[in-house]
Amino acid sequence: MKRTIVLFLLTAVLLLTACAAGSKSDYETALDYIDQPLSALKEQIGEPESFSYASSCLGDGEDGELYYDGYTVYTYRDTDGTENVYDVMKTD
Repeated sequence: MKRTIVLFLLTAVLLLTACAAGSKSDYETALDYIDQPLSALKEQIGEPESFSYASSCLGDGEDGELYYDGYTVYTYRDTDGTENVYDVMKTD
C-alpha cells in the first residue's frame, strides 16, 4: 500500500513538472504578439503596471511604452486609434 502511494505521488509530481515546463512566461507570450494588435496581447497577459506615450518618430501617432514586471512592451498608436506591438524587451 505504501509503495502504491509513493508511486502515485511521484507520478503526480512528474506530471506537474512536465506541465509547468511547457508553459510560456508572459514575456515569451508578449514576443509572439510583435506586429499584432495590443488589445490581443492584453487579453493574454493583462494590463501593464504603468505606461507612457509620446509623439512618434514613426508617423503622426504616438509611441507607447507599457511596463510589465521584468519587461517593456513598445507600441505604436496610429491617429485612427489602432495600436500595435512593435517590440518587447527585458528590463532585468
